[in-house]
Amino acid sequence: MPKPLNNDHTRYMPGLDGLRAFAVFAVIFYHLNVGWAPGGLLGVGVFFVLSGYLITDNLIAQWARSGRIDWKDFWLRRLRRLMPALLAMIAAVTTWIAVFDRSQLASLRGDVLSAGRRSRSR
Repeated sequence: MPKPLNNDHTRYMPGLDGLRAFAVFAVIFYHLNVGWAPGGLLGVGVFFVLSGYLITDNLIAQWARSGRIDWKDFWLRRLRRLMPALLAMIAAVTTWIAVFDRSQLASLRGDVLSAGRRSRSR
């Protein structure tokens, strides 16, 4: 596992990363219809609560350091972190549909355009 940066103002909690990973795997197993993971959607709530906590913790730390929150920097960091994964997922789903289930291509076009619009508007 990569080591966190040793900044004096960063509070890294590896247990929370593990809990978020567990929540993601619970959702994946739920969608794979694994019988022993019937409550996998609980993972969605756990993931978002932990993510919200960590983002809020970062914003509070920034406020404590500088007395302000740099919203432009905040959103640029989110975009740099999330956009590559979004684009990779759109490419993977589009490729999968084009190769294995061409009947969904017509509806996929609207979904891809919609995902692109939502990500730019945030």
